[in-house]
Amino acid sequence: MESIPGEHKGNRNKKSIITMKSAKPALIVFLLLLGFISLKAQVILSSGSKIETPPEYYLKVKQFGEFIDRFNYTSDWKGQLITEEFSQRVPRAEYLKFLINAEDSRLNNPADSSYRLLCNRFIDFTIATENPQKISLYQGQVKAWVKARIVFTGKEHLVDIEMIPEVLPDRSAKWSINKVVTDCFSSVTDSMTTHFIAPNSHETGFINLNKLNGTSNPAYFLSKGLATDPTLLFVTELAENRLKVKTIEHLVYFITFPGYEITVEEFNRDFSNSGWIISNIMAVTE
Repeated sequence: MESIPGEHKGNRNKKSIITMKSAKPALIVFLLLLGFISLKAQVILSSGSKIETPPEYYLKVKQFGEFIDRFNYTSDWKGQLITEEFSQRVPRAEYLKFLINAEDSRLNNPADSSYRLLCNRFIDFTIATENPQKISLYQGQVKAWVKARIVFTGKEHLVDIEMIPEVLPDRSAKWSINKVVTDCFSSVTDSMTTHFIAPNSHETGFINLNKLNGTSNPAYFLSKGLATDPTLLFVTELAENRLKVKTIEHLVYFITFPGYEITVEEFNRDFSNSGWIISNIMAVTE
């Protein structure tokens, strides 16, 4: 568990419009024209030769926490606090544009401009002077969905696990499993027909509850709603060492704002618009 990090205040806000031409921004050229940072940082090796850090290293959003800092306009491409000089050269609206997946076909569809307009509205909403929007990891705004590969009863299965950040009474924080979605526990329903407490057990004061002692899976004796709940069964099978988490196959973050929800995924590719960036923006009804 980690302590809750503090939040920094952002800077200036200016409107920016996403058009078909700007949907795939030449970000490196843009930065070089700004003359703000030297993208080709050099490292001197012991042999005296030099290696240059490629521009994509700085521009790629390498971690989800880095995405939050850039979205909140608290850190620049090098992870340093945004200065007045940076905000003058790169307004927050422009900065946000580079956090949207520029390869999304909806941004370049000449027959339908609805997604481009939605992106522009979201950016304007985010940078609004009277109420600029920020992402707060520990206030119920963020959730993650993990697709994991597990081994259960000797077979591999895929499960979707919803993770949410929680704050503990001592102000420390952690990620917690909130929900598990899978169909790999269907055999439990069949077992409930052979493992049960008899319908006339009330006549004997439920003395036969001692059947729970030594049972292979106490979940069989729960109500149908609980006994077939994938989240409960997931942790039960883990506890009994009958289930193993093998690998993480995919990870998606969902972040909510008043009237909007954005999806953040990792795009591994060899150019600037990559890493943890926005794969979808959706208008939602509150």
